[in-house]
Amino acid sequence: MQVKLKNVKKLANDNKKTIRGTQMKLIEEIKLDNGLKLKIYDLSRSIALDTVKVELSFKTKIPLKKSFFQKNQDYIQVKNIMGNQLTYEHKLKRSFVPKENEDSTRNDLINTFKNNSLGYLSSVNFPKKMALSALRNIKNNPYKYQCRANPDKQS
Repeated sequence: MQVKLKNVKKLANDNKKTIRGTQMKLIEEIKLDNGLKLKIYDLSRSIALDTVKVELSFKTKIPLKKSFFQKNQDYIQVKNIMGNQLTYEHKLKRSFVPKENEDSTRNDLINTFKNNSLGYLSSVNFPKKMALSALRNIKNNPYKYQCRANPDKQS
């Protein structure tokens, strides 16, 4: 599913973004076997004097292709709602981590994600499955979605 980020500011350093006051730091970029790029962001922040919330975001953008769909109208429906690309995002977090364990906890979360999900995301079929999942969700929950404005059409 596509996740829309509001109030995103790009900072001078392209590896950092701010979302609602939380700084996103790009810590790793992985080129997957299917051609996608997985970006791992650190969203960790201090909770109290001696504890932190370790939070990671794993994101990849998937270009939408007609070949993913059996019917052209399905492609157009997904494109009108989601745009030219889909975004996969998964977050892992641990709260109230002692500051001295922050790095090891972050590394554990990254390794857990890589061991459990990297094979699936690297699959040649993953982009198509993601697109068909978006279509299924749109058809099953049409009240959730509105078409994007089409700049080619005039009022």
